[in-house]
Amino acid sequence: MTCKLNLVECLRDSPSFRLNLEEEERGIEHLETKLDKVVKACQAAVDQGKEFVAAQSAFATSLWDLQKHFQDDKSSHNALAKLIHLIQEMNKFHTTLLDQANRSVLKTLTAFLKKNVKEVKDSKILYNKVSENMDTALYKNAQVNKNRPLEITETENYLSATTSCFRHTALDYVNAITLLQSRKKMEILSALLSYIQACSTYYHQGSDLCEDFAPYFKTLDDEIGNMRTDHNQLEKLMQNRHALVTEFTEKNGDIKNLINNLEPSDVEASKNNKEKCIMEGYLFKRTSNAFKTWNRRWFCMKDNKLYYRKRTGEDMPTVMEEDLRICHVRRLADSDRRFCFEVLSPNKSHTLQADTEEQMQAWIAALHRGIDNAIHKASVYSENMCNVPTSSTSKNDSENSIKKINWQQILTIPGNKSCCDCGNPEPKWASINLGITLCIACSGVHRSLGVHYSKVRSLTLDVWEPEVLRVLFELGNDTINQIYESYIPSTCELERATEHCDRTVREAWIRAKYIDRKFVMPLQFGDSPRNSANVANNNNRDADGVTLRGNVPGKWSVLKTRRRSCQRRTKPRMEVDEDKDLDSTSSQRSDILIIGENFKAATTPGCGNDNDETTNNTPQVSIGHSDQESTSGEEDIIDEEEMDKLNPNYLLYKAALAHNIPVMCQALALGANKNWENSQDFDRTALHQAILSGSLMSCEFLLLNGSNIDAVDRNGETALHLATEKGFTQLAYLLLKHKANYNIENKSGKKAIDIAVDQTNADIVTMLRLTQLNEEIGNDGDGDTIGDNTYNEVMRDFCNLSHNQPQKLVQRNNIRGSGEDSGLNSDTCTDDA
Repeated sequence: MTCKLNLVECLRDSPSFRLNLEEEERGIEHLETKLDKVVKACQAAVDQGKEFVAAQSAFATSLWDLQKHFQDDKSSHNALAKLIHLIQEMNKFHTTLLDQANRSVLKTLTAFLKKNVKEVKDSKILYNKVSENMDTALYKNAQVNKNRPLEITETENYLSATTSCFRHTALDYVNAITLLQSRKKMEILSALLSYIQACSTYYHQGSDLCEDFAPYFKTLDDEIGNMRTDHNQLEKLMQNRHALVTEFTEKNGDIKNLINNLEPSDVEASKNNKEKCIMEGYLFKRTSNAFKTWNRRWFCMKDNKLYYRKRTGEDMPTVMEEDLRICHVRRLADSDRRFCFEVLSPNKSHTLQADTEEQMQAWIAALHRGIDNAIHKASVYSENMCNVPTSSTSKNDSENSIKKINWQQILTIPGNKSCCDCGNPEPKWASINLGITLCIACSGVHRSLGVHYSKVRSLTLDVWEPEVLRVLFELGNDTINQIYESYIPSTCELERATEHCDRTVREAWIRAKYIDRKFVMPLQFGDSPRNSANVANNNNRDADGVTLRGNVPGKWSVLKTRRRSCQRRTKPRMEVDEDKDLDSTSSQRSDILIIGENFKAATTPGCGNDNDETTNNTPQVSIGHSDQESTSGEEDIIDEEEMDKLNPNYLLYKAALAHNIPVMCQALALGANKNWENSQDFDRTALHQAILSGSLMSCEFLLLNGSNIDAVDRNGETALHLATEKGFTQLAYLLLKHKANYNIENKSGKKAIDIAVDQTNADIVTMLRLTQLNEEIGNDGDGDTIGDNTYNEVMRDFCNLSHNQPQKLVQRNNIRGSGEDSGLNSDTCTDDA
């Protein structure tokens, strides 16, 4: 449309000009309405296009998920990958088209409306206003009285100025309209042409892409045809599927073949063929509740364990028996049901039922063979409980040789040759948190107490961690009985457990001893009936634990204890000695109450009082580096304390600092709170104190007895924080092994790994990062065990260094720093290595 406005007519403001102007204004309004509609429609098209692109993208993502289903089918997997890639490329082209539409149409037309059209509308407003002012001036000039010359002059001047302003404004308005009419064609056609060109590019790109894939499309079409042929053949074959039911029932060869497979020529053959030690199938299981109901479950015997699970609704199986080596299998003849057999362990029994006689025989045979095979494979651990190679290095490298520990060495600890509770001469079990050996009957009772009271392991079958062994070597039956049987009143109505007593007698005695702690001597002073009775029975004994000399001792302390690698006297009971004078070793401390084991003065392992028969007769057992092998001897004590501070909680706290495991055990027997916080020492627990003292053995003892591994002190620091700050790699390893939470932040906002990084402790940083990575891999739930195996291997290396070559960890710490803060000193965890 060409603008019809004439500039001369504009200056004249003629009716024809006004008529043409109104027509132009209507045309501009119509243009604005249509353009606004076009812009809105284009915006809607772009928005819906973006939704389509998003849906197409989600469609491609779902196809990628579908592709995972075909991981085992390489051809289908690759074909889907190519097709999905093609769809995604098309989607990218579509995204480019939408961006071009947005730029070429939306932005161009929107800018035209907001700039050019708006400029005309603003000019129109100004023109109408000036036109009204000119009309007002004309009427005013016409109405002025001819007899008033001043008013005439004033109105004429005002009219002249208004007329001039109107003409300039009118010309500006005509100019805006003229330029708009001229510009609209260029802007609209240019925008549409750009969009059309973008569409052309989009279609050409799609066409070129499909043309590139044309040969592959043909190949894939042929493969689909072959797949369709194979499917038709399979469908035809499956039409005879019901005939397999009769054939399977008649043959019934699976059970018989399984029985044949379970008959290897010898145990070695069974060990080399793991598949022959696997058995699975449905069995009925009788519950242990009062109703004795029977449930059908899928059982699996594998890896020396017996599992079962429901047919549906369970992701993971339930472990019925953790260790088949301690189980026995027999046929159950006195059952009302047929085909029943029983799986017996030391503390429980499971009644199972097969569907047929052959199936029952197969299960019994499979379990017998599996048990025999597991026991044979475990025999190597019976001789080497640490599960480390027994071949030592060259004689010149004796420091790096790995020590071999035979389980019979544990029996050389005083009192360990007989059961701690009943005296049976053949103990084959042990409670690792109490540090005692047990017979099989007493071990069953200990299991029933719960792991928070007693954690039972087999001496001959289980693999033992070195730190657990060190705790066990530090205690023993005599030491524990000095604590838990220190006072048995003559009026006691309980019958002592014996080798051949009834289970009720055995259980009552053990519960009174360890749960009720009826026979533990409390911390008392002065003359009391209990003290007097005990003194009367034990008037010439030194003892582990509490020794009161004098009626009211002034102070007390805890001796730093040496391991059994240093000869010591061991007495059967704990005593309160109020009459006996101090010996020569303690004569200078007549006002000090010594808590701990009373050793003869010695500065090196293996030396003692040659005149002491008890010392000379005590067997020596060497197990790594002693807690105090590098210190001045057994006379080292912790700071003396006032008697008003003597209580079980503080006693455990001080004993942890002294590495004195017997006194720690005594404190627990006296009722100490394992997680007691010392308000006078930053609210730290005994575990914090054990960490600060650098004792691996004390930490292990506390953790075995249920101390809170993630307890925080007043500074918000856990045991792991303190071990990291001190650079104790062995202790950090032990805490991570016991599942310490490495994500806890102290009040400074630092985690353990932040402290390790600040101190450039590469060993601890490595352990923390590997632990975090291992847990993240485990949380993925994808069944990949590669990361877990790598983690276990690396952590096993740290374990071997920690227990067999601790000097290497010391050297690493010494390289990183200097002085006592740089590594492990003589009082730190190298003593526990």
